[in-house]
Amino acid sequence: MDLSYQKTKELLESHGIRPTSQRLEMAHLLLEKHQHLFAEEVFQLVNTHFPHASRATIFNNLKLFAEKGLLGTLELKSGVTHFDSNTNTHHHALNENSGEIVDIELNQSLEKTVLAELKRSYFEKTGKELDQAKLVITLRGK
Repeated sequence: MDLSYQKTKELLESHGIRPTSQRLEMAHLLLEKHQHLFAEEVFQLVNTHFPHASRATIFNNLKLFAEKGLLGTLELKSGVTHFDSNTNTHHHALNENSGEIVDIELNQSLEKTVLAELKRSYFEKTGKELDQAKLVITLRGK
C-alpha cells in the first residue's frame, strides 16, 4: 500500500480521527503494508521512528484506530489481539510453526456459499444466528 503522509492524513480524517503528529506517524507505519501485529509489536515499530511515544499513547491510539475501522482486529488465541492493516474483506491462514498470518481472499461466489454454509451449520448446532463470520485456516506441518 504505497501511502504518502497526505493520504494517511486523509485516511485518518475520513475515519473521524484527528491527525496528530503521533497518530499520523503511527498510522503511516501500520498502513504502509498489510501486516498483522499485536500491540507490543506496534509499540516497538512506532518507537523506532518516534522514540518519545509512550506505551499508553500507542495502545490508546491502537484502540481508537480499531474502533473507528482504520484497523481490523484478529483474535487467534484467547486474549491475544492482532491489529490488521488490511480492512478489505478477507480471511486468514495461520502457519502454526512460524506464526505467520497470511491474508486470503475468496472469489465472491465461493465466499457467499462458504459463509452461508457456516451460518447454516452454526444455527443447526447452536440454535443461534451467526451475524458475521471470518475464516481462520490453521496450517500445520512443513
